[in-house]
Amino acid sequence: MSGISLRSFVAGSALCMTALAAPALTLAPPELPTVLSATRLKQAPAEVPGSMTVLDRELIRASGARSIPELLRPVPGMHLGYRRGNQANLNYHGTNVTEARRLQVLVDGRSVYRSGLATVDWAELALAIEDIDRIEVFRGPNTAAYGANALMGVINIVTRLPLDDHGTTLSFTRGNRGVQDWYASHSAGDLTHNWRLSLSQQRDDGFDHDQDGRDYRDGLRTTRLNLRHVWQLTDTQSLDWQIAASEANRQSPYEFGNYFNHAKGNSPLDEAIAGHSSNADISGRDFSAMGLWKLDISPDHQIQLQAYAQHAERLRDWRVCESPVAFSAALRELNGLSELAARRVRSYLEGDGRQDLPAIDRARMDAYIDRYMRREGQAYTPRLSELANEVAALVPLYRDNKPVCGNVNENIRENRYHIELQNSLRLTSRLRLLNGVSYRYDRVHSDTWFGGTVDNQTSQLFGTLEYRAHPRWLFQAGGMYEYSQLVGDAFSPRLSTHFFLAPLHSIRLVYAEAVRSPDMYENNANWRYVLRDVSGPLDDPRIHYAWARGPGDLDHERMRSREIGYHGHFHRTGLHLDIRAFQERITGMNSQPLKVGDFQPDNASSIEFEGLETELDWHIGTANRIRLAHAYIDFEATSKYDQRLTARHSGSATWMRAWPAGIRTSLTYFGADSLNERRFERVDSRIEKDLAFAPRSRLNLALIWQYRLDDEALTWDENRFSSRSHYYLTAELNF
Repeated sequence: MSGISLRSFVAGSALCMTALAAPALTLAPPELPTVLSATRLKQAPAEVPGSMTVLDRELIRASGARSIPELLRPVPGMHLGYRRGNQANLNYHGTNVTEARRLQVLVDGRSVYRSGLATVDWAELALAIEDIDRIEVFRGPNTAAYGANALMGVINIVTRLPLDDHGTTLSFTRGNRGVQDWYASHSAGDLTHNWRLSLSQQRDDGFDHDQDGRDYRDGLRTTRLNLRHVWQLTDTQSLDWQIAASEANRQSPYEFGNYFNHAKGNSPLDEAIAGHSSNADISGRDFSAMGLWKLDISPDHQIQLQAYAQHAERLRDWRVCESPVAFSAALRELNGLSELAARRVRSYLEGDGRQDLPAIDRARMDAYIDRYMRREGQAYTPRLSELANEVAALVPLYRDNKPVCGNVNENIRENRYHIELQNSLRLTSRLRLLNGVSYRYDRVHSDTWFGGTVDNQTSQLFGTLEYRAHPRWLFQAGGMYEYSQLVGDAFSPRLSTHFFLAPLHSIRLVYAEAVRSPDMYENNANWRYVLRDVSGPLDDPRIHYAWARGPGDLDHERMRSREIGYHGHFHRTGLHLDIRAFQERITGMNSQPLKVGDFQPDNASSIEFEGLETELDWHIGTANRIRLAHAYIDFEATSKYDQRLTARHSGSATWMRAWPAGIRTSLTYFGADSLNERRFERVDSRIEKDLAFAPRSRLNLALIWQYRLDDEALTWDENRFSSRSHYYLTAELNF
């Protein structure tokens, strides 16, 4: 952290400690937890082959967070960036500021990682925070248990069982920055059937303005539906099925960049293009259905079958205006042969101000383009020179003409079908085995992104063997074999050893290898814009010159990770402590730009992380809870794009307290020394009051206030708020 961040972190911790003399009341008592997301086996945290962060329901509620990415800020080493106010980018250990390709995200075991565009759309996720029971975050590679895309870790969001609290809940939230949320749910049931139906909506205005003070159009509206039913078929069998749907609208500014300015913005054509503005909002619709069948053959043997289907679509239609030169056959062919040559023709014509054909020195332009291509190891062939001069000759023909305007879209639809069989068996008192097999079918369709439809089939075989050789020694070996139709096969092993200082205190050594498969967008893109309903000097339809093509032969990204750690639970004092020291190296990374005019995916980049993460969770009596987290990360990346979102120091400090008269408070400090070269410091506070009307009826009022201690933009220059303060009030009625 910066000096200010480190001092604030220490001061915040000290401030929390000074308050512990107050009388203890009603925070939930500490329990001995178990987790499922590490190896798929139910384990105590001291037995996990890695580090786990568990955000329980008490922490989730006390945070006051309105989005899941904001909920995950307290996780050590988790870095959150924003492309805009409605598009969050969550990365463990950072790397690229605009992409999040290396975390597997699950909701009750169902993957919500999009196969088409290699990302997680947090805004469209069909899940209300009020329905979450806990979030388990495995920090480190976990391809051995969950396959490719779990390269850096796994986030498993576990929702509440319907039988946990029967009744009705109504909640309303209002605040500045356009916050207008509501939530409604009803759950009921008996010994055999339990169900819950929830409906929710979120609204906000995103960021207030950009760096120039102009209004920033990035508001969000999301509506969600969730239905869950748990059916106890027999004493040994259960069926848990869920249906989820969401509909969202994300505002987006006009983002279609023209090829170049004909006269540095001063020609009638440039003025007409610059004056065109069209909303490019994104409409999203998601739907999923999932079923989980469990059979307990004996107390030591269980099998389960999970299957789900999901559909996601993102619709984005808008009207663009562009120079007629951008639709010329010469420029299209030039760009197809060399994107670099096409970009350098543009920079020469625009940067050197030679837009009038008589003033263009063609020999000088050829020398200019040739120099830059040699730097990138490319040859400037006679055909490229001929095409470049044809493009230059078109410039004076159109500079005083009208632009070409037409409708384009970035519509995309994705489908996934997944089935998985898992078997867990205790072979002896010292030996446990988990194994399974799964099959997944993915289909993505987009005329713009892929020129049609792309399919992929993925098969997996996985297993974990756990051997307790002695009360003080635990050995685990696991691995995943995965075959992808588009990429090929890979094997990801993991080995770990635990030495127990005491039953709830262990030192662990972990070695793991992991992979990430390139997704369809990186490997199989066929990205072109086709204008329809064209107006201007050209006919309808028209194909834009820019053409991004995936290479089709990208290999897996590969990680080797070494970890030494300690986990301890001091039961008498209510203290949990986890320390992780790690060294991770990823090779074969795809870190290059993936823009339509600059699409260069490859496996040429690498990054190495070394660091230390510490997490402390302390229940002090029944009234106070202290949570501290810190991550120190030293890294070396070959690509400049992977150096943006990694903070060397980051952390959080939380104090939660239960007061008399049904009052609870929480205070949290977040700090990071550099997120895309910007410091981040914020204090979040929450105060709530419970009002009981009857034994089963109560009203809860909560005020949440967030205050930025720094005056930086959030991730990017254009992401700015008018005030450092953000507040909202929530009223929740339960009956």
